[in-house]
Amino acid sequence: MNREKQIVTIVGCGSTRTPALIGSLVNYKERFPLKKLILFDISKERIDAQKDYIRLVMEEHCPEVELLFTDDEDKAYVGTDYVFCQMRAGNFEMRSHDEKIPLKHGLVGQETCGPGGFAYGMRSITPMVNMVKKIREYAPEAWILNYTNPAAIVAVALDKVFPDDKKILNICDQPYSMIKSFAKILDVDMYDIEPRYFGLNHFGWFTKLYHTPSGEDLLPKLKDYLTNHEFKPFNAEQRDPSWLETYKNVNRMMAHFPEYLPNTYLQYYFFSDEIVRESNPEFTRADEAKKGREKQVLDICKQAREQNSLDGLPLLIGQVHGNMMVEVAESIAYDLKKVFVVMVRNEGIISNLPKDAIVECAGELTKNGAEAYPYGEVDTFYKGLLENQYAYEKLTVEACLEGNYQKAIQALTLNRTIINPNKAKAVLDDLMEVNGEYWKLK
Repeated sequence: MNREKQIVTIVGCGSTRTPALIGSLVNYKERFPLKKLILFDISKERIDAQKDYIRLVMEEHCPEVELLFTDDEDKAYVGTDYVFCQMRAGNFEMRSHDEKIPLKHGLVGQETCGPGGFAYGMRSITPMVNMVKKIREYAPEAWILNYTNPAAIVAVALDKVFPDDKKILNICDQPYSMIKSFAKILDVDMYDIEPRYFGLNHFGWFTKLYHTPSGEDLLPKLKDYLTNHEFKPFNAEQRDPSWLETYKNVNRMMAHFPEYLPNTYLQYYFFSDEIVRESNPEFTRADEAKKGREKQVLDICKQAREQNSLDGLPLLIGQVHGNMMVEVAESIAYDLKKVFVVMVRNEGIISNLPKDAIVECAGELTKNGAEAYPYGEVDTFYKGLLENQYAYEKLTVEACLEGNYQKAIQALTLNRTIINPNKAKAVLDDLMEVNGEYWKLK
């Protein structure tokens, strides 16, 4: 395989997901060969914590690749072909607030959904907009592949600010992860499953699972399995307890609405009261992640730095996050037309939803980006849910860009995890107090 080499920039390289993303780049080096890898973060401290492990991995497996670590955005994008963006404004400290402040008000505490997702979205929009502007100074033709959460809100914001930029693609790894889990249950290769899907990000449903070798739709077989078995992620033994409960809730949602298979994140909108009751306001997923993946990765990186070698250390691999990021770039770079669940401006794809909504659906990734498959109309129940959720996303973006307090209250009142305007105001005021460094409303 002789493919043109690429220059890639990873934004937010201080994330503890980065070493596993590097492992995916190593594993895919024949399919997606690199000329240069630029690792950028605004925090030199977070870069330094993982720098030696990444350097040693690249020296051992990809010595031909030029490697640059930088906290200078004027060096991060020079000549780059692909930008993988995974920034987290505010890091774990602000994620903890996103999850714990809502719980104090009896509301869902989750980083991408509900009031926590609102606060995180408000923090993400401005740095994402600034990032795109800076990239376009140095790399006008680069593909910007955005995995920054909450992807739904970020995607709406970037489409509003950069409506003519055709080389921004927002994409989420949860549908990919779910397909990997479906494949394990069905005992087929995940790359032989071609999904059909409709909705918004973290708010959608699988409608078909085509097995490409046979042409069979495997969704009925999967649904039949899930009527008698708990849904488990493919890597259940490695997942935190809260994630195992999340997958079980897919079974519970399907007991009420059996026609399609829901995205796991819909649990927060359908079962918000139950989830709040089961949540510990003193120990949320931010704490789980910090004591779990974050600590494990940083310990490995620390050992690599101290011994200046990889002896006794694993090559971390991103089975979902990392692999999907590389496969997306590969499909665009070499016009492979592989099918993913993608986010695109609606423009009639779902014919009875607003044209400017950023919908999530199945489509091919080509040299021109995402080419989504038309879906047609959605039924009244789903249309109502999706229009309400999109109105929340749109008002959140407008609240951020305009600094508009009233639109923020409207957005949060529309959110199915809140509903009550008194609670919307109370949680907004508390979130504003801790987010003053990142966003203000009047």
